[in-house]
Amino acid sequence: MIAYGETVRQIREQKGLTMKVVADGICSISFLSKFERGDSDITLGLFTRVLDKLMMSFDEFLFVHNEFQPRQLEQFFKSIGNAYKRGDKDALRKLKEQETKNSKQSGVEMYQYHVLMLQMYESIIDNKAMDEEVHKEDIQRLADYFFGVEVWGHYEFMLYNATMFFLETEMVLQLSRTAYEKSIRYQEFQKVNEVIGTILMNTITYLLGPVNQFTNEMRFQAELNEFFSYLNALSIPEHKLFERANLLELKGAYKLRMGEKERGTAMIHKAIHIYTELGAVGLADRMGNYLDHIIAYQKTGSQ
Repeated sequence: MIAYGETVRQIREQKGLTMKVVADGICSISFLSKFERGDSDITLGLFTRVLDKLMMSFDEFLFVHNEFQPRQLEQFFKSIGNAYKRGDKDALRKLKEQETKNSKQSGVEMYQYHVLMLQMYESIIDNKAMDEEVHKEDIQRLADYFFGVEVWGHYEFMLYNATMFFLETEMVLQLSRTAYEKSIRYQEFQKVNEVIGTILMNTITYLLGPVNQFTNEMRFQAELNEFFSYLNALSIPEHKLFERANLLELKGAYKLRMGEKERGTAMIHKAIHIYTELGAVGLADRMGNYLDHIIAYQKTGSQ
């Protein structure tokens, strides 16, 4: 387990502060150095003053501190993401069976949320409606959990990202805005930016709606522009090819939604090519099918 002092050092260096600046008026530089190395404890009073110098609350510090620690949950979410990218229904089913077992054995509500999340991914791959598989009371309990958490950690960001498609539109808009606002204070940390970027992309996917809405009156245009602006503010790094392809795909879908067929189709084809080059064949195939459905529906809708 990483000591608090090590996290303080990482935050201090992220903010470009010297030990002299942080220690001034609180303790000696040598004492702060020992604390950062884990060679000395610190009183709560002194620690609170150190956090003041770092412009952080204790809750914010705990969030960042926990992010530096390896977690079993981290591997769990990674396994789900990898299975989804491959379109591996068997892997998702096995994960769901394990989380169902954990839920029955422990009674811990967290595992029920995981089962909901895995049902969602299975439904997306199978192209099935999710409402038949999900109980409304479970969804409401999940929403109550998100609204009840004062300080979102990595777990809340990841769980919300994976389950938002169950929630009502107004709830998604409110929670996605809340998630983005909560992430701003951690913008120095790339890991947080990656998670919030995925949340914003999924929010846009949610607002774009299913294919059979593409010829109807455009809804949520202002909200879509809002969340695209948040993504632009994040500035996805050039080496994050998968994330940039996802953003390109969403922009293409938005163009199609707005009736710009030629431009939108070109952007989605480019995203499909990138997915294929990255080895995400399952995603590339699903995106190709998605585009075919859009074009076919728009043709029938215009007749």
